[in-house]
Amino acid sequence: MTEPKKEAIEAMSECGLRPMESYRYMSTETGGDDCVGHTMIDHLNYCYKLKMKQIDGKDSQTLVNKLYNIQSINPEFFFRVRLNAEGKVECLFWRDSMMREDYKIYGDVLVFDTTFRTNKYNLICAPFVGINNHWKNTMFACAFIGDETTESFVWVFETFLKVMGGKHPISIFTDQDAAIAAGIEQVPLHIL
Repeated sequence: MTEPKKEAIEAMSECGLRPMESYRYMSTETGGDDCVGHTMIDHLNYCYKLKMKQIDGKDSQTLVNKLYNIQSINPEFFFRVRLNAEGKVECLFWRDSMMREDYKIYGDVLVFDTTFRTNKYNLICAPFVGINNHWKNTMFACAFIGDETTESFVWVFETFLKVMGGKHPISIFTDQDAAIAAGIEQVPLHIL
């Protein structure tokens, strides 16, 4: 991504345009997605980096304090935070004791998908979900990640397996995201 494009994205962000709005604008102005000069994922990742520069460290410290508080009440509650080079939250993973028990019982088949950046901090929600014996969704764990890179997914999958006692699901259903597939290949999981 060129510096002028980064500056244009920053200007649109400062004017209140959301990441997809600024990408669509650039796509329209340049004659289509193929002419923008970078992918939509690159655009969203750059917007995320801009957003992370704006976040005050107090928010992440408050969150970590809250998670430690939950852990003091429920010793089986687990969380892990990965920080970036500037010491800001890049990835967050958690699961509680009931999630772990549900995974032990119902974790043969796992659904893993990511949501679009719908929260204040432009983070991507990545829940691990299964179906219980009443045909109801049950969450096994959840993560917030800063970007959809293979490195982020490897960290999430390795953390998931570690906190679930190394129990591998028989099958994982995902969307066809290349970074998710690459992460699953690096952390030996089964995929459909």
